[in-house]
Amino acid sequence: MPQDFQKAIMQRMEQPGWVTTRGILRDPTGQADPDDYVAVEETMKELAGLGQIVLWRLIVLDDGVEMLAAARPGLELDKDLEQRGAWAKAERYEP
Repeated sequence: MPQDFQKAIMQRMEQPGWVTTRGILRDPTGQADPDDYVAVEETMKELAGLGQIVLWRLIVLDDGVEMLAAARPGLELDKDLEQRGAWAKAERYEP
């Protein structure tokens, strides 16, 4: 797995405890190279397989855009977003 993606994901697990593919690529509009998204998702799936993160499907409420998100184990991202009245909802992702 690309070390820079792995490092960025694990840093975000410390604070705020979760991150999306767009967050890792620093691409708020989702216009980055699709191959970069594939690489980040594969890295997330590998880390999840090692038990280091938990995967979620993040769904943006305004437009229904979906993206993969990683959260630290024990963080219930769906409940966290709901409590904060966030702009998205989360569902557990099982590859």
